[in-house]
Amino acid sequence: MRKILINSFIYGLFVVCLSSCYKDLGNYTYHDINEISFTGIDTINGYTMLLGDSLKVSPSLVMTKDNSPSSDNYSYEWSFHLTRSPGVTYDSIISTDKNLKTKIMFTPGNYYLQYKVTDKKTGVPFHVRTNVLVSTPIYEGYMVLNNVNGRSRLDMLSYNKTANVFTQYTDVLARVGSKVPMESEPYQVLCMYYTRTRFVSVKYYGIFLLTASGTNRVNEETFGYDPSYNIRNLMVGDVPANFGAQYLTGEITNGMSPLFYMYSNGHIYCYTAVNGSAFKYLPLNIYPASSIPFNVSPYVATDGNRAVLYNTDKRNFVTAADYNSVSVTDVPAGLNYPAGLDLIYMERNYSSNTYAILKNPSTSKYYLLRFVIGQEQNYYQEITGTDFANASHYTISPDLGYLFYSVGGKLYEYDLSLKISKLMFDKGQEQITFLAFQQFFNRTGIYSNWAKLLTVGSYNPSGTVGSNGTLELYSVPPVNGQIVQTNKWAGLGKVVSVSYRERY
Repeated sequence: MRKILINSFIYGLFVVCLSSCYKDLGNYTYHDINEISFTGIDTINGYTMLLGDSLKVSPSLVMTKDNSPSSDNYSYEWSFHLTRSPGVTYDSIISTDKNLKTKIMFTPGNYYLQYKVTDKKTGVPFHVRTNVLVSTPIYEGYMVLNNVNGRSRLDMLSYNKTANVFTQYTDVLARVGSKVPMESEPYQVLCMYYTRTRFVSVKYYGIFLLTASGTNRVNEETFGYDPSYNIRNLMVGDVPANFGAQYLTGEITNGMSPLFYMYSNGHIYCYTAVNGSAFKYLPLNIYPASSIPFNVSPYVATDGNRAVLYNTDKRNFVTAADYNSVSVTDVPAGLNYPAGLDLIYMERNYSSNTYAILKNPSTSKYYLLRFVIGQEQNYYQEITGTDFANASHYTISPDLGYLFYSVGGKLYEYDLSLKISKLMFDKGQEQITFLAFQQFFNRTGIYSNWAKLLTVGSYNPSGTVGSNGTLELYSVPPVNGQIVQTNKWAGLGKVVSVSYRERY
């Protein structure tokens, strides 16, 4: 009986509803509205832009009910939308014009670009969306610090791994609108991680610029600058407001923890990401029993733990036991390091060997010392290379052990065993201003090959200032073979320092 009553109720309700709907028929009038469609916007491939470039899009609008559209009847809105991480989005209206022309200054990444057009008569919006990839010329590649009329300029040789090509950008700081101080003489550029581990967010990567006007780093993705990027903010202690460095030596300890030695006006300061991630404003160049630091050379050799420095007052090598050291001691006599000489140059490369060029102040003879940190020296001989006394730049091949040096525009290769030099090339009136084998902290893949390439910077004094510099890469064959050019870039300034911005 209950089942019959429920079915009857449902049937009655259906009849009432049907009757109501039937009575409503004809009470509404439907009209087609003006609809808008878009052409001239690439919704398939989207757009790939470099930070600082202008994005220009001029769409065509097709109206279904407006054959002679007036811009007064429509409103326009261009906006970017980005999802950074779950729950974190970025939205921004960038233009209210019909056509888009805007300088891209967003942090590199993938963005959605939306174009919305609203018919003011109906209030109905129509929109289209596409993708914009914002890249940057500083993503990866060689950073080239130049001297241009006494001022610092940073150029970039940006590397595209997919295409295996370099793109050259002159004055990359100006290109992206960076405000980092660069008004004075350049000293060095150094690119490497500066936090405890390199496997963290890229915000801990440092692009350090050392100039006479100060020591700063720039944002590793945008090259933007903030006063907090000054080196003083990576230091603890009573640091002077005008503090600046002339040289930075960096190494990665056990593949994870950065270690720096910073030279400033005769003193060395140590930074380790293991203990505190800061430079202590206490000179390392001091003996335990002394309260007065001695003068020290800017060159530091470190294996990521121990370090070797040079006391220029006593003219002898000293050592720091580890990255926790707050003072140094003389290198033990049993290691047989020479003393009483002037240190001209020193470097440690990935061969684990440290090389030092020394000059006898009495005889003006030059010597080459080779050692592994903590061990007895394994080579100490006079350098008998051609015109070596007039050399200005030096570097040692990490895999073959040849000493390269420049005299004006001439480049020589010196064989430590044969004790003879061989002229590699002569640039005539051009001057060699930079010589190095690049320090790659990630020595895998293509980087392992590039670490073996000789980097040569030169300039033509009679050329146009700012574009008369050249950077070249050379492969070094064994058995004193002639070096082979693998790449060349012209149009640079007077090259002072080069460092590679790596990607792991």
